[in-house]
Parts: sequence; C-alpha cells; structure tokens
Amino acid sequence: MAYQKVLAQDPANFDAYHALGQAANKMGQQTMAEGFFRAALSIRPDSAAALNEFGMLLLASERLDQALDCFLKALELCPDSPEVNFNAATAYYDKGDMDAAMRYYQTALALKHDSVSAHSRVGMIHFTRDHDLSEAWESFVRAHHLEPDNIDVLNLLAKIRINQGRSDEAIPYVSKVLSQHPEHQMASMLMKHAEADIQDHTPAKEAFFNSGLIDLAEALARDDLSKDNSVENHNFLLKCYLASDRHTAADYFRESREWSKLHAHEELLPHPGDFKNDRNPDRRLKVGIVGDYFDSVIGAHTLYPYFRAHDRSKIELYCYNFGIGEAKIRPIVDQYRDIRKLPGADFFALVRRDEIDIMLDINGRIRSPNYFETLLRQPAPIQLNWYNLPCTVGVKAYNYVITDEYCVREGEENVFVEKIFKMPPGTICAWDMGEPPVVARPRCETNGYVTFGCFGDFFKVNERVLATWADLLGQVPRSRLYLKSNNLRLPAECVRVRDFFKRRGIDAERLILEGMSHYKHMKKSYELIDIALDTFPYSSGSTTINALWQGVPVITIEGNDWRGRSTGAILAGAGLDRFIAGDTAGYIAKAAALAADPARLVELRATLGKHVAASPQWQVAAFARNFESRLRMIWQDWLREPQ
Repeated sequence: MAYQKVLAQDPANFDAYHALGQAANKMGQQTMAEGFFRAALSIRPDSAAALNEFGMLLLASERLDQALDCFLKALELCPDSPEVNFNAATAYYDKGDMDAAMRYYQTALALKHDSVSAHSRVGMIHFTRDHDLSEAWESFVRAHHLEPDNIDVLNLLAKIRINQGRSDEAIPYVSKVLSQHPEHQMASMLMKHAEADIQDHTPAKEAFFNSGLIDLAEALARDDLSKDNSVENHNFLLKCYLASDRHTAADYFRESREWSKLHAHEELLPHPGDFKNDRNPDRRLKVGIVGDYFDSVIGAHTLYPYFRAHDRSKIELYCYNFGIGEAKIRPIVDQYRDIRKLPGADFFALVRRDEIDIMLDINGRIRSPNYFETLLRQPAPIQLNWYNLPCTVGVKAYNYVITDEYCVREGEENVFVEKIFKMPPGTICAWDMGEPPVVARPRCETNGYVTFGCFGDFFKVNERVLATWADLLGQVPRSRLYLKSNNLRLPAECVRVRDFFKRRGIDAERLILEGMSHYKHMKKSYELIDIALDTFPYSSGSTTINALWQGVPVITIEGNDWRGRSTGAILAGAGLDRFIAGDTAGYIAKAAALAADPARLVELRATLGKHVAASPQWQVAAFARNFESRLRMIWQDWLREPQ
C-alpha cells in the first residue's frame, strides 16, 4: 500500500515499481510482478538488479531467450557479479548450449568459489556433455565439501560412482540421504541399482571364469559335462580352452572334434547335391547373417556400415536377427527376418524356404544365446563362422571360415575343420566411427606419472597377465594401473586383485579398479590412460580399436596361435607393428620404454586416431568388395565339390 501511495504521487518512481515487483514475485503473482518489473525498467533500463530479477522471473516461466537477454544486459552493467553470471549460465544450460553455460558457470566460480549450485552444474555438464565422469566427480566433491548434507549433491556423487562401475562406493552417499529421508525416490532408486550391481548371482564355474580363474572354471565345467554332455556344457568348456594359459589352439581343435564325432551327428549332414540352390557360379548370391547383437555398439560401427556398403547387385543380404534393432537394420539389408521367438526347427525351415546360399553366423559356437544346434543340421549349403572369433567351430556343418592373414598363418590349417579363406591383416571386418575424436593431451604431462590400463573382459586377465603387469609397475616408478571390466564392479573381486598386487609389492593406491560404464563414458575414460596393455594368451579386438581411436597406444604380444593375435592383426594392419612384442619380457620392455618417452606419448595422442582412420580396417567400401570376393570364391569352390 505504501508503494502504491508513492506511485500515486510520483508515477515515475523506479524504487516503488521495483519493490512492488519483488513483493508480487515472492507471493507467486508472476503476471503482476512482470508488469511492475517492466514498468521499473522503462524508467531505469540500466538497473542491473531489476534486469537480473526480471530475468529470473522469465527463467522460471521458461521464457529462456527473454531471460538470457536480461542477464546479458545486466552483465554489461556489472560483469563481476557472480549471481548474474550464474543466472546467465543457467539460461544457457536450460537452452542446451552447454559450451556457453560452462563459460559462465566457471566465471561465476572464479568470482565466488563457494557456490554449491555452480559446482554441481559444472559437474552435470561434464557428465552430460563431455561424458567425463572423472571431472564430474571432482566438481561434485567440491560441492560436497561445501555442503556435506546437501541431498542433491549426495545423490549426484552416488550416481557418478554407479556410472563409473564403483557401485559399492555409491552406497554410503545414498545411505546418508535415506537415513534422513527414508522415502526419497531418487535415493531409493540409486540404492537399489547399487545393491543389485555389486551382487553376483552367477553359478560358481561362471564366476571363476569371469574372474580369469580358468583352471577352477574348467574343473567345474568338466564335472558338469560328465553329468550332462549337452551343447551348452561343452561350449562352456571350450570357452575355458580359449581363455586358458595351459591350452593351445590345437587342444581346442581336438576337444571340439572329439565332442563333434560323438554328439554332432555329422553322418546325418546333407550332401551338397541335396540342396536345390541354382548352381550358376556368377549369379546374385543369397547371403544370410544370423546373430543377436547387430544393434550393439560394435555392430553399429562394423556391421551396419557393411550392410549399407554391400553390393546389392551381387549379394542379396538376409538378416536373421534374434536381438533388437529392427528399425535400424531393415532399411539397410535386402531381407529382414525377426526370429526372436522362432523355435530352432522353424528357423531351419525358414532358411530352407529362403534358399540361402551362404549363412554367416556371427554368434558362433561360443557366444550365447545362439542357434548353434539348428545350424548343426546345416540349413544352408555353405555355413561360415565369421566376425566374432577367427577360429574353428569344430563341426563339419560349418564348412568354411573367413579369417585374416595375420591371425592364421600358413601351416596352421590343421587346427581347422573348415576350409580357410583369408582377408588382409586386421580386416576381418571394417570400422566406421566417424571423424577421429579430438582428445586431450596425455595425463602423464600433468600427473607426473604414467598410467597403464586395460578395459578388456576380465576372463582374459589370468594370473600370468596380472603378474606381468605387477612386474611392469615395479619397473616404472610411481606408475598406475587402471583396470575397467564388468567383473570389477564386485567388491570381492577388487579385494582379490589388490591382494594379488600387494603380495608383489604394489600398493593399492597405484591401482584404479572399476566396473564397466556406458560406452560414451568409457571412451572418455581413456583420457586417464597413457598406455594400454593387451591380454594374453587371449587377445583383445574391439577394446584395442577403442583405445587406438582415443589416441592411446596398445602394447601386445604376438600370440602362438589365432587366440593371441587379434590385437597384433589390428596393429599390423595399421602399420603399428612396433607395439607388438615377442614375449612377456619384450612386452614389459616396450611398455616401459614408451612410458619413459612422454614426448612420444604426446605425439601418439594427437595422431593415432587419424592414423588408424587412414588404415585398411577403416575402409568400409574396400572391405566390402574384398569380403564379397571371398564369398564368391567360397561359392565357386563349393560348386566344385562332388554333387
């Protein structure tokens, strides 16, 4: 009332309109408040305070452009205001312009370093825009130090730990929230997620296998196989052979053949003459491809590009998918078949009706689930194990295999039941990941120490691998080892690994152990690694590709058989043979020498992605033509078989 009396006597009184706008806004009368603020600003358009308050009202009603205009005008008048910088940042944040938001939040923090809200927003930008969990964590920790009981910050800390694969460390934060607010929805959801993540409900043999304790897993697998000689149980035993430090490719071949002779009923396989396919050697071929992970990250970067590039005049491509991704796959193949609910017998009949000439099985024998038992009956005249593992399936129903010249050498055909057709080194498939990313300089420049790392499946990390890594850390003072794998989400597994290194004189502080993260977050985590380390005797594939793409060199050992040559094939195909060692001593020496050459690491970080992008395994069109030429050769070779 007092201000209204003032206005009755002085209709151009700025202070009265400003005060009435503030009062109406506090009472929730936004329309009235807006009128008062506009009146005040018509009198004094250079009032930073009124511009800021009016901007906040507009921001609350989601009129973002108008709000931002107010904040920017206010900043012209008072550029050193932390509050106005924060508000401008928030307007940009809500508009989705994270680059601008980050600039203004950082300015606000430079002016007022104890802003919990600004630290939290910076953390959210790192999380959502940069996919940088490490930087996001640091921002939320700063906010937490300022307000230890802030519920939003506690939940954000928990969320980051869960996304990093360190769910056990998330539990104390959400426990603190729930101790004060037992029904808090976000905290309750995060707690359920974290508790579920750190549980391991897998059978004992799978738990041992996933931990790289392959001998223990194999012992249980043999016991299961003695009770039930099923395809499933035998496939698990073969998985143990693949990962075992005791077994060779020849052992794997013998085991698979012995089982097949007894249980695969190879005597019932159809004769080539039983198939009624048109035997024209040059006609358009019907090629089927069966699997369930076309829509995986790897499939999106390798299979989808090939589907788009395949020569439709020469290949009619049938996709038999028992996974997800129909909307993406259907437009880029010639024929799409959803077989998710199809019994094996019906899948067999469907392939026969489609008159497929060549069936490519990307799941193979080992990856579960699969249609292996159906393919054992050979619904297509030619069946290939391709893409997942460059190895023998061990059964005659698979009569050809496509691998590369590096993984399978001359004279090694005796560990394959199939006829072998080879691609150039490292090009069993081709990658398309877009333009090489712009990556940060190696962390060793600022850390003062080198970080080695491996993000591969932990079943490949046997005790000889761990011992070699411990020896490497012993030779490179102050170095760290960053391991990221699904199995390391389990607290007991982390304890086991830390104890292993402790017995070899490596303190726990030199280890970073995390479970898996979302793919985008995982790629960003490579910025924390200076040198990546391959596993042996079972080498990596896509893990190596991702490391190189992020500018991280990979050290590997040239394996004694195809199991240990996947990374070597990738490196050799890209002209990076210098990172391939002959044995563990050479592996340690190469890694240690590279760690001692920070200038080289800087150069590699800046150039590796571009170098790989120019290599043969990145040339999708060339791969497609080479691959299809092999399919044509296989078809013509099969036609020469006695009919």
